[in-house]
Amino acid sequence: MAMTEEGPRWRSPAEEQREEAGEEGPGGGEDLVCEECGVEEFKYKCPACGLRTCSLKCVKAHKERTGCTGVRDRTQYKPMDKLGDREMFSDISFLDDVKRVRDVARRSRPIPPRKENNLPHFMKTLRFQARKRGVRLLFLQPGMERRKENSTFYHRGKDRLYWRVQWRFDSVEGAFIDQRVDDTTILSEVLLDHLTLRKDAALEYHKLQAYTKAGLDKIKAYLPLHKQRVDQEEMAELDLGQSLAANLIGKTVVEFPIFCVRLQAESPAEAAGERSEGPAAK
Repeated sequence: MAMTEEGPRWRSPAEEQREEAGEEGPGGGEDLVCEECGVEEFKYKCPACGLRTCSLKCVKAHKERTGCTGVRDRTQYKPMDKLGDREMFSDISFLDDVKRVRDVARRSRPIPPRKENNLPHFMKTLRFQARKRGVRLLFLQPGMERRKENSTFYHRGKDRLYWRVQWRFDSVEGAFIDQRVDDTTILSEVLLDHLTLRKDAALEYHKLQAYTKAGLDKIKAYLPLHKQRVDQEEMAELDLGQSLAANLIGKTVVEFPIFCVRLQAESPAEAAGERSEGPAAK
């Protein structure tokens, strides 16, 4: 093995004998013989260590004997006078690869969850007051539609939470909004306000005629649950005779509560009862 400016370089036994005897190779000043077998003229040059070989057999023998990977070290230093076009293009390709890996790592970096300490003061107050009332209040990221629509606020003087409430009636297009509902208000009173004819809400009253005719006794309201487990139920039935605050105890609310309203015949329990009683009636 001989030492060069680029590090140790393996020599074939035949080449070492010629070097010891001071003889030149077949090519005069430059040895053109395979450095592995020392017989045939070389055809290949190892990208990693520069050793010259004549065939695939010699390439494999060289790797087994020296443990060379055959892959050029793209970070190895080379003086300017030894840089050729191949090295220049290889370096440019290496820099492009580094940039691509950096960009991929930057894009795939997980976004840290929003900490409560980073929330504005009024949102911290809302979350704290909701927690005092047994409600787990979650906020979406800034810019999301539901976040922008949220008009819930806390009245410090009255110690009251005023929730934005959204109602969705089955088979009725669109949502019906209450901008700020006192959490001590009985839920049936809030719902009844949508079922009562008002000059400023005639179209709304017309859409809800089926519910108006049925009356509160035939209406069921549900709160979609923020599921934590696969086996968890999707809806929680509300007690219209209780206050809004009482109905939200132990629940998770994302920004503001959304209630689903159905006629009693459409409730899951009654529908299941009809299916079970059907065969017996026959």
